[in-house]
Amino acid sequence: MDTIIDQIDRPNVQRRPQRRLLLSAGAAALVAGVGGFVLGQWLSPSPPAPATPAPQESLPTEVTLSPEAAQNYGLRTAPAAMQPLARSIRVTGTVGFNELRLAHIQPLARGRVQAIEVAIGDRVRAGQRLAVLDALDLAEARHQLAGAEAALNQAQAETQTARAALNRATELVRSGAIAQSELERRRAEMARADAAVETRRTEVEHWREMLTRYSPAGPPGQEPADTVSLPGRTPSDARGGILAPFDGAVLAVGATPGELVDTNREIFTLADLSTVWVMADVPERELGAVKPGAAVSIAVEAYPGRRFPGRVAYVADQLDARTGTAKVRCEIPNPDGALKVNMFATVEIAAPLGRDGLVAVIVKEVVRCRSGGVSDFVVAEVALGVEADVTDR
Repeated sequence: MDTIIDQIDRPNVQRRPQRRLLLSAGAAALVAGVGGFVLGQWLSPSPPAPATPAPQESLPTEVTLSPEAAQNYGLRTAPAAMQPLARSIRVTGTVGFNELRLAHIQPLARGRVQAIEVAIGDRVRAGQRLAVLDALDLAEARHQLAGAEAALNQAQAETQTARAALNRATELVRSGAIAQSELERRRAEMARADAAVETRRTEVEHWREMLTRYSPAGPPGQEPADTVSLPGRTPSDARGGILAPFDGAVLAVGATPGELVDTNREIFTLADLSTVWVMADVPERELGAVKPGAAVSIAVEAYPGRRFPGRVAYVADQLDARTGTAKVRCEIPNPDGALKVNMFATVEIAAPLGRDGLVAVIVKEVVRCRSGGVSDFVVAEVALGVEADVTDR
């Protein structure tokens, strides 16, 4: 068994182009230092000779060295290893809202706007009051709830009276003071009183639910909007607050004080811009390499040299028939608000190379650059037989 050292350059010698014969797929690379380089496809041999070269003898492109000669030559080996590596898919995209954190706020009850407390561009906190509404439906719900609670109290009092009468009738029947029919009558009255209590209790629960519906609660630990403290408010006041559902920026205000609004009127648009979505257009030929969770970085013209990292969140299930591209949604953190909606972005998506994202890697120093291209040394164990050159014709 001999050691074959492939691609040793011979200066000032012209040779005919030759096919490189890979004699073994095992072994390790000969190196002189440390660094990384991918084992890609073998590069082409030296450029072909001119059309009418002077006849010259072809020289071998492989040299056999014994272990002692390799040691004297200063060669040493290092193994090739399977390591994760990715290429970059470069496409374009557009910055958009995180649609899971975009709110079009409408009043939950009809009413008249009494105050608008924020303006476009304001940053608000979750539960912050945005407007004060004199809600007609809210006033009606409060009125009906008060009536239902009064009726429930009356029904409960009647039930107590009926129960006391039934207890007295039971004692009188035992002593023979009243007939059994009178006891049965009082039992029926007791049953009707119990039924009336249940009916009134159901009405109270209904109007409490309506009041809650018209008065959305704020964040945990904060009072519901219908009980937000307002100057000069009385217990029967129908004024309530419209609250921010989350931290964000006010993008639009659609009402002014004094306007009468109903439940389909959009009063505010609120967006949380701490995270944005970048919709990238990926051509069909690259879709197989794009996976949810893949690393992404984007760049925009407004910030030269700055990159915004993120990840792939979704790959569309259909292509645009006109462009042959699919939308890929990338989630990009935007804590300082630098990225603005509708910015044009350059998107780079990491696509793993090789099976399971692993490729064979050698150290950088194994690659030798020369005027005719690049080459490397490969140590391979071979069994020698008939030796001949293979030339292109």
